[in-house]
Amino acid sequence: MTIRKTNIKALAKKRKQITYKQSKKAYIIGKQAMETIRFDYLNTFLTVARTHSFSVAAKELKTSQGTVSHHIAALEEYFDAELFKRTTNGVEVTDAGAALKEAAQKILQEANDTKVKISTAKQTLLGTIIITGSNIPEEHIIPSLISEYQKNYPAVKFKIKAQDSLMSLSSLQTNSADFAAVGTTKGFEEKFDFIQIGEDQLVLITSCNHKLANQKTVKLSDVIKNQFIIREETSGTRIEIEKLLENNKIPLSSLQVTLELGSTESIVTAVSEGRGVSIISSLAAAKAQAAGLVKVVEITEAKNKRKLYMARPKKAMLKPSEAFWEFCKSYKFESKAIQCTTA
Repeated sequence: MTIRKTNIKALAKKRKQITYKQSKKAYIIGKQAMETIRFDYLNTFLTVARTHSFSVAAKELKTSQGTVSHHIAALEEYFDAELFKRTTNGVEVTDAGAALKEAAQKILQEANDTKVKISTAKQTLLGTIIITGSNIPEEHIIPSLISEYQKNYPAVKFKIKAQDSLMSLSSLQTNSADFAAVGTTKGFEEKFDFIQIGEDQLVLITSCNHKLANQKTVKLSDVIKNQFIIREETSGTRIEIEKLLENNKIPLSSLQVTLELGSTESIVTAVSEGRGVSIISSLAAAKAQAAGLVKVVEITEAKNKRKLYMARPKKAMLKPSEAFWEFCKSYKFESKAIQCTTA
């Protein structure tokens, strides 16, 4: 079969006309779409800037590479500037692209924040949130945290279960609670999401007439010479005490344990009655000293602050719980304890 030259030329001319018309149509559509900046175009731009690749960005955005190219071309048309330059390692933003990157991040973040605020304003949150908490966060942080949260969502109620740290995390694991406020993450780091809601440090408490009562600081080597009152094994404070001893190469067996009790309050009572000394949270110790029950002595080796956490399951939660989690992220705890005077 032979094809005449005139037919080939005519076919080529027709194809060229079709291609030109398609390009012109795409350009007009793109220009019309970019009379104002589209959020999805900015998101595409930021994805390319982060991945340094049009193809990787397309895969991540679950779209075609052609769509990604179109979005970038439309942005370049809008800003009348080249946004990316090709390198041996992919693509890099130009100076114009760097300027857009900073602005785009702010635009998308503010748009998302506004969306959340509007969504929140449209609805009244109702329901009950169950928190299981270990002694220190349950007594000294959760009450003020809930109080602040309920200023925004007064219709949300709370139930608090007092348990030690490991029991609290176990309850969260069995869906017996929505959140757990604890003093340790040990053994559960991969099972839950954690955020810090406060901090404290370990201090020694003694009775008011104890020989160590008037000292400003004490070494662990002096602490272990005294009868000692300790929390139960699953307590977050107990776990931190064991860490402190281990870090200073002092075996737990060196402690002359006379009592093992289930709450910080019971330890304060026992210490105030002269039954021994103990190491507890500085938050609880400050209030006990302010009440005239014990004396607080800093431990030389316990300089590091202990973090207190709120934990949640790694799954979607009901709206009141999600709102509470977001509130916890921005919550700044301040101890309301009366400052102790030194003797």
